[in-house]
Amino acid sequence: MKSKHVKVVVRTRPTSDFANDILQISPETNSIHIHIPKNSESGFINNQQEDWDFKFDQILHNASQECIFDECGSPILKSLIDGYNGTILAYGQTGAGKTYTMTGTTENYVHRGLIPRIISQLYKEISNKTQMAITVRISYLEIYNEQMVDLLASLNDDETCTGALKIVDENIGPSLVKNLSLQIANTEEEALNLLFEGETNKSISEHQLNKNSSRSHCIFTIYLESRSRVESSEKVIYSKLNLVDLAGSERLSKTQTSGVSLQEAKYINKSLTFLEQVIIALSDKKRDHIPYRQSKLTNVLRDALGGNCNTLMIANIWGVKEHIEETISTLRFGTRMMCVANTPVVNVQYDPMALIKKYEREIKELKHELSMHDILNSKMNIQYEPYNDNQKYELRKQIKSYIENENEEIPIINVRQIKEIFNQFRKLYINLETENEENSKLLKHNANLNNQQANGNNDNSKQEHENNSNKSNSDKDDGVGDIEGGGFGIGVAPNGKTGKNTKEKSKKKGQSKVSSATNNASEKEKQEENLESSSQIFNSDPNNNNNTNNTNNTNDQESKLQELPLIQKVLNKENASSNFGSRVSFSPPNRSEEFEIFKRGNGAEMNKILTENKVILKEKKKIAKGYAECVNKIKAQIDDLRDIINKKKNDRNFDTNNTREVLDEDEFHLMQQMQILKQHYRSKYDSLKNCRVEVEYCLRLVDQCRQKLMQEFEAWYDSLYGSHIAESEGVATKINNSIGDQSKFKLDKINNQDSYTYYRAKKNVDKKNIRQTILKGRHSKIPPIPSSKTISTLI
Repeated sequence: MKSKHVKVVVRTRPTSDFANDILQISPETNSIHIHIPKNSESGFINNQQEDWDFKFDQILHNASQECIFDECGSPILKSLIDGYNGTILAYGQTGAGKTYTMTGTTENYVHRGLIPRIISQLYKEISNKTQMAITVRISYLEIYNEQMVDLLASLNDDETCTGALKIVDENIGPSLVKNLSLQIANTEEEALNLLFEGETNKSISEHQLNKNSSRSHCIFTIYLESRSRVESSEKVIYSKLNLVDLAGSERLSKTQTSGVSLQEAKYINKSLTFLEQVIIALSDKKRDHIPYRQSKLTNVLRDALGGNCNTLMIANIWGVKEHIEETISTLRFGTRMMCVANTPVVNVQYDPMALIKKYEREIKELKHELSMHDILNSKMNIQYEPYNDNQKYELRKQIKSYIENENEEIPIINVRQIKEIFNQFRKLYINLETENEENSKLLKHNANLNNQQANGNNDNSKQEHENNSNKSNSDKDDGVGDIEGGGFGIGVAPNGKTGKNTKEKSKKKGQSKVSSATNNASEKEKQEENLESSSQIFNSDPNNNNNTNNTNNTNDQESKLQELPLIQKVLNKENASSNFGSRVSFSPPNRSEEFEIFKRGNGAEMNKILTENKVILKEKKKIAKGYAECVNKIKAQIDDLRDIINKKKNDRNFDTNNTREVLDEDEFHLMQQMQILKQHYRSKYDSLKNCRVEVEYCLRLVDQCRQKLMQEFEAWYDSLYGSHIAESEGVATKINNSIGDQSKFKLDKINNQDSYTYYRAKKNVDKKNIRQTILKGRHSKIPPIPSSKTISTLI
């Protein structure tokens, strides 16, 4: 990127009393020499400067409006159409011809200024560039007393541009004025109408040096958006041209302004001073900070001053003897302006919507070309789109057939098919690994049930033998023994419990004997033993009551299942599941154990998040507790100091002649100490309030994570054991139908292995409902932070 300095052109105002003896202009060398003789009245020692020499890019002495456009406006306009930003500033003292240079006069077409000439030439250039689609937008901004005014606001029909104007600073690029209206101008006439509309809304005033003095800085901006009609339409070139008519600097001793005009002059001189400070900072290479934000003018023109812009300044001077000091000041400012370097670049951007359409069109063409290539190579029915569900199912069937049959082969069509095959293999492998773990767990659970069943069968055989021995004595007794008082159970009873309870009951009853009720209870126990034996995964011998044989049989089955290769498990998956349905009735495992497994497996991520949130919550509670203890300690100190001060006030004796209260040194120090403690109390109390808010937030996070973890576990558990639970419920329904109504109501008091899962599930549901109720109440209304004098801790 090549940088270039700001071009400065000097224009003199035509006048009949031009100070030729003081101001010497050389258009050939583009230099100005000023000589002011010393005043003899100042004395012999006079250090007044007599000579000044200035050199600029160009000097236009007594030039016409057309010459100004050819030398200043035309080059900037050409670069604008090519995509470069441009700025033309008119600077000088009041009455030097800045407004005349920029806008001219409307009474005579020949005397029109730079802005109408640039508009006219712009539309001529646009009409010649038929291969480009160029959109023109125009804005007109006025900065009056450091307040921005939209001069085209009266033309706004929509309410989107209404509101106060604000400067929006961007990290990269120029500053933007929010709510500034941009009017589209399709023709030269529409653009000129916008210019004249803004001119009627400008702020002007009259003083001794100028009858139509501009009292504000005006920025007329032309925005161009260019697209090619021939080449790619996603490439867009943006450019803009700022035409700035600065208000003239004033000397109050010469203008003799007062009132509102005086206030306006202050703001004008202030903003021009800030502009000069920015120019001085830009010319100094050692400066890191440029004070753009000191005024609205420098902030809006940020890109024109040391940025991405072709900037040209027209320094207007009034070459009469009375204004020679203002002339020297203007020429000095122009010299500093030439030291500012800009880096103009073409502003090219790409329309994202057009790019998307282009890429979609290219993808469609490439797919069509690829399909033609496949047809020429005799490749039919080749798909390049993602697989749908039906196609995935067919591909999965091919994979299973490939695994079962060694001679089977999967025809390779394209890369997309290969990727999908690997994807289906991965899913199949993961599913089988999961089911392998589930089967291992169920086998272990079945082994435990067999052990308990074997112990229960031994005890039941002893009890049955005792019942048969006493049966002859109990045939004549039709009464019912006290069975309900001692309790009974369905399924396997604990070791040694049944015989012992029976003996105790027989001792208590004495002559009373158990008749038909005892026989009914034994029949129920047999039914429940059969139910337990049917809940095994692989059927063992029902008549085998040997604990060792059952355990060895289960372990052998488990070891055989573990030794099966993974591919064999794939092939036997469906057959095994169908066999399970005909022979097996599952009893779901313990939820607490499954929950621990879930937290280490599928729920590891959520469990990790929950653990981290609990740690953070614990730390926040600890911090809040420390703050509360500190606040209570400070409050106690304040109360102690207040008691001491009140005691001193009560003990103080007042002078009878002097009613003023006099503080001693100790009391003064105590009051100072109390002020320090109060400030410290407020600080700690604010920290406590903020910490409590954080604690409440952490509580919500922990509750949400816990609830999410439980929901995922329930879904996971139902997906694994839902069908088994339903099957167990079906078996239990059949058993309940066979038992009488009286036994049906007594099932609520049962406590054995079969009912454990049921009551466990009911307990978990109740806990879940209670937890949801608590969470709902906590989230509905967060308790406010206590503001009492004594603050209790959160723990």
